[in-house]
Amino acid sequence: MTTNQKIRYIAHHYGYESQSRQCIEELAELTQAINKFWRAKENLIKTGKARELVEAERNVAEEIADVAIMVAQLQELLGIDDERIMKIVDMKLDREIMRIREAM
Repeated sequence: MTTNQKIRYIAHHYGYESQSRQCIEELAELTQAINKFWRAKENLIKTGKARELVEAERNVAEEIADVAIMVAQLQELLGIDDERIMKIVDMKLDREIMRIREAM
């Protein structure tokens, strides 16, 4: 099975309600991982111990992957293709670049 086939299979097996709730859970876990990374970075400055920071970064990467999987499933269940998302992303990036330039 390809990655897209796996996403489609899992998404349709559980359905929108289950997977939208799971997505919210994964987003919360990513938020927590980001906060732990901030704390680990601060602790590195205080203690010089890099191990905690390395583990925190690994955890952020794993949670980003979990969120990406859930977002892909929601896209599948709602029929939102990548092209539509990328158009919106591009528009939002352009808007932010304009804000940055205007603030300079």
